Amino acid sequence: VSFAGRGRGILPFRVGVAARITGGVGGAMAQRMLRFLAASAAVLLTAPVGVGGFLLGVDLGAQYFKAAIVAPGKSFEVVHNTHSKRKTPTAVSFNDKVRAFGDDAIASAGRGVPKTPMLFALELGRNLTSEADPAWLPKMFYPFVLGVNASGSLRFQMGEEDGMTVEEAAGHILSFTKGLASEAADGAKVSETVLTVPSQATFNHRRAILAAAKIAGLPRAQLVHETSAAALQRALDLDFGGNSTANESLALFYNMGARHVEACIVHYTGATHMGKSTVAMTVRGCGLSRDLGGHLVDMTIAEKMLQMFQAKYPKKAEGIVKSVRSLKKLEKEANSVKHVLSANKEAQFTVQSLFDDTDFSQPMSREKLEEWCAETFSAFAKPIEAALAAANASLADLDVVEMIGGGWRVPKVQALVSEYLAAQRPADSPALVLSQHVNGDEAMATGAAFYGANSSASFRTKKIFFTDLTPHSYSLELAPLNSSQPHEEGWSKSVEIFATGAKLRARKTVKLTAGFDLRATVFENGNRIMDYDLEGIFAAATGKYVNLSTPLLSLKFELDPSGVVVLSSATAIFDENVTVEEIVKVATNASATQANASADVGEASGEGAKEGAEGEGAPAEEGEGTEAAEASGEAAEANATANATSTTKVLKTKLKKRKATVDVVESFEGITPRPLSQAEITAAIARLAVMDAGDAEVQRIEAAKNALEAYIYESREKVNEDDNCQKVSTEDQRTQVLEALTAMEDWLYEDEARDANASLLDDKLRSLQVLVMPIRSRAKEIEQRALLPELVDKVKDYVNITLAYVEQNMTWVAAKEREGVANLTSDFEEWYANVTKLQDARDLTEEPMYFAVDVKMRLHKMQSEAQRLTKIRKIDPMPYSSDSGKYGGDYWKDPKMRKYYEDMMRNYSRNGTNSSNWFSNFSNFSNFQGWNDSEYMRSFYEHAARNFSGSGNDSGEGADESKEEL
Repeated sequence: VSFAGRGRGILPFRVGVAARITGGVGGAMAQRMLRFLAASAAVLLTAPVGVGGFLLGVDLGAQYFKAAIVAPGKSFEVVHNTHSKRKTPTAVSFNDKVRAFGDDAIASAGRGVPKTPMLFALELGRNLTSEADPAWLPKMFYPFVLGVNASGSLRFQMGEEDGMTVEEAAGHILSFTKGLASEAADGAKVSETVLTVPSQATFNHRRAILAAAKIAGLPRAQLVHETSAAALQRALDLDFGGNSTANESLALFYNMGARHVEACIVHYTGATHMGKSTVAMTVRGCGLSRDLGGHLVDMTIAEKMLQMFQAKYPKKAEGIVKSVRSLKKLEKEANSVKHVLSANKEAQFTVQSLFDDTDFSQPMSREKLEEWCAETFSAFAKPIEAALAAANASLADLDVVEMIGGGWRVPKVQALVSEYLAAQRPADSPALVLSQHVNGDEAMATGAAFYGANSSASFRTKKIFFTDLTPHSYSLELAPLNSSQPHEEGWSKSVEIFATGAKLRARKTVKLTAGFDLRATVFENGNRIMDYDLEGIFAAATGKYVNLSTPLLSLKFELDPSGVVVLSSATAIFDENVTVEEIVKVATNASATQANASADVGEASGEGAKEGAEGEGAPAEEGEGTEAAEASGEAAEANATANATSTTKVLKTKLKKRKATVDVVESFEGITPRPLSQAEITAAIARLAVMDAGDAEVQRIEAAKNALEAYIYESREKVNEDDNCQKVSTEDQRTQVLEALTAMEDWLYEDEARDANASLLDDKLRSLQVLVMPIRSRAKEIEQRALLPELVDKVKDYVNITLAYVEQNMTWVAAKEREGVANLTSDFEEWYANVTKLQDARDLTEEPMYFAVDVKMRLHKMQSEAQRLTKIRKIDPMPYSSDSGKYGGDYWKDPKMRKYYEDMMRNYSRNGTNSSNWFSNFSNFSNFQGWNDSEYMRSFYEHAARNFSGSGNDSGEGADESKEEL
């Protein structure tokens, strides 16, 4: 059983570590051991053994995305990208044969921004029209060719015919994330996925990101609000002692991202779960603003520096705005300067060869940055005010403020928030310090992973009671689906199904009476987002249930954990009056029955008295009158019982519910934007699979080409410069090899090599190896043979010393064991001397007579056999004592024990062969005669009678008597 870790060889066993267990019985035993230890160990987070997947949490931010995994037996782990960074730019490039992601995509953006979608996460589900400008970023820095898809969503146009929707672009990034996570989890597969969205995400935004997850092949995807996820991560560190009244806290989470700022009010209280104290958290309200963000600050700095460059170099002013590469350099340096100014008051903005081989440098200060971004910073309080209003709370109610997000480190933002809190709170309120109890960059990703584990049955975690809400209101409008079906003119119904602030996972049942098919239209904040066509109502009402009343329709809606409204079921219920026949008990007159019974008893008693008078002189028979009275009493009792249990058949009318399933068809006809259809998602999945296969093939080709090229250079160097290669090869052989290497190098620059696949390149490499490997192998043998004499002497010395030690100190080791090792050594010496002599007489350019590996294998055999002798343990015999009942190796010397075993073996050999007869005779276990009649048992009884009767009588007569007694 081996536990293989990624890139680390054999790892020591650890409880719960996802390990690959191989082997038959050993593998099953190791799995049982894993289950036992995992169940016994007190770990924070475990999953059932056999669950091969892991849970993936993804914070898909506008500028960067982060991912965290929860694997069986492991705590939260933030996934690193190919550059060993914990956050990756949300970008994908289609400029080359192989797609590039993250930092690699950003690097290639200068060569083609239109083919490098980035910063688009917040544009998922955005409401666009064909007339509106879909651009959301400065066109000068991001010259995307944008359009509107047939679904009404954003589309990146990458050519006259090529392009993809924003959902598909997000799917590519999520697919890349899935690959990184799987690699971090040692090749395991994703079993559950949780993705973050802003709290204000609309129905279309949520459906769009779920569609992207489906395109990426992420299983069981669900959503969680990003700030709520960070608040959940914070809850792990809180301890209120389980008292839900005295211990509580109201927190403000201020989340500043790249393209938006979100604030949420979260209420924490103490709770208990399975007798242990824990935390219950409720998100009371959230607010969001897209007027402030870290990337907006970057763009402000870049635009100001562009103006300065144009003022300094007026002749280059027009050219630089057309150079996307130069503009991307400005943006990159602006981001770096922003980070420097977060810790320092001054910095230098410097770009080497910004445009037309012109360097640009400009001093920068924090004061200047704050001046340029004053308008942007002025929006800092909008989300706080919106969150307080939604939570029906005030600043005076707050106990703590948590700063999270990638942009919270800007000193001006912190100063503005602190000043705002101090100014708005009552004077007697304690000052609130801006806290950073969680990692502002990663709390959303790790919180999303914990959210999935907290609500999953596959993981065991510290239970946190989590309640979130929707910032939107949802209403329902019902109207006839088919005008040809009879219905009241102008019939329609409207109802609110979920109000603003409704809890996620809430359910609502809408009931109404209608005998025709309906269209149920769902509105989000008054905007039409979806239609449900409810079909089959009219068919049921006019068909199978035509004679019944108008059906009652039951529509069950759910606000699922992802914040998406779903019609979970629709049923038409018909009421039918059914006449049934029931058997009931009928009440009787019990007093009359008892009176009749008493009269009968009196008559019987009178007759008996009369007879007694007539026979006055004769003695009466005992019990005659009493028996008559008892008989009369029994008859009366039976009559009364019969009357009390009399039954009759009664007809009753009962109301029965007849349910008819209603077909629910989701429709988005005339709604813009709409979620991607299943056909569109399927097509996107197919395109992604083709690109994945293409990327993998290109990577295989590049790897094969690199391997071939490296082998050419290495082999040429060996053949030309290595002394041993010179010794073991002739001039003609070297010339042949060098010519083949040169020809292969020339081929690499031909069109055939540029278009070659991995298989052809591998064949080319093997063709070179056929020529080169014999020379390199013989050269390696020269090196290895030079080391053999020393190794041989060491092993021989070890074997001789071991044999001498065993012979002198381990006398219990049999001589034949020592002789076997000695013979093994003699055979080796004879063989080694022979092959060495033959090799010395052989030319170095010929095939060796033996290989060093053969010698090492024989030496290893000698060493292991000698070592085996030292592990043979001495086993001392335990002498037998007749009075103590002990046992040991010398029992045969004890007369009593010897006689006992001789008798046992004699009788066993004489009678034991008949055991099969006993089994055949004893097939019926209920017949215990089999114990006595079988030949085997007769022999046993005879033996017992002869040896244990105490008389020592060996005659057959004595044996028969003993058997009889038994």
